[in-house]
Amino acid sequence: MPIVIVVHHPADPNRLWANEWDDDVLLKSITAPRRLALRLAAARERGERVLVHRCAYASMPAEICCSAQVAEVHDLDKATSFVRFEDVRREGRVPLHTPRAGENSYDAP
Repeated sequence: MPIVIVVHHPADPNRLWANEWDDDVLLKSITAPRRLALRLAAARERGERVLVHRCAYASMPAEICCSAQVAEVHDLDKATSFVRFEDVRREGRVPLHTPRAGENSYDAP
């Protein structure tokens, strides 16, 4: 079952993490809590694609904006990791799950 990561829209000034985007749709890299990074590293080892749930912001609805392969995961400190993605593909789907506040990932339904 694919992992869905939850990220704030890049225009949202209240985002907590430094994420790099291409055209606000294709996620190139993220900083993330170490626990999420470990899940993403495991997905990389299994060759699984990761889905990206971009949260709603202003008039833009939430969407599964893209999917990607995990290219690189490395720790920045004891609590934070850097994750780089590759083979990022546009999805443009309506999410079937609404994340709870603070939920940074979930298993695809």
